[in-house]
Amino acid sequence: MDQVVTQIELIVGIVLAFGFLWWARRQPDGGSWLYAVGLVVTALIYVGFAVIGGADARSLGLEALGMLLYCAVAWAGYRRSAAVLALGWALHILWDVALHLEGPGAAYTPGWYPWGCVSFDLVVAGAVFVSARPRRDRVSP
Repeated sequence: MDQVVTQIELIVGIVLAFGFLWWARRQPDGGSWLYAVGLVVTALIYVGFAVIGGADARSLGLEALGMLLYCAVAWAGYRRSAAVLALGWALHILWDVALHLEGPGAAYTPGWYPWGCVSFDLVVAGAVFVSARPRRDRVSP
């Protein structure tokens, strides 16, 4: 049963990511602002889980530190390079897995959430990375 639930969570994360990407691509800046804000929100959600779940001060501090880190990456990515934003989304996968699947964050994070977040983050990281690559409209002989 757990494997079926995990597959559903992964699929839901992918579907939500495509919805997010659809929305982002329709923004005047091509989604850069939304990609940056989304990265901050993904970190903020875990802070919310920690507060609601009654996490101890150490865990709250760790989540707050993570939020500050992702805010800095989001800002730098928005101001400098979509590749930095893509890296931030990719690194958030490590945050999901290391801290919230088996780590101390698992005590206050709903069990379904990290898997959905992993697939969401992976799809968004890939899309942002592809959008960051320079495009060649013509091939030179």
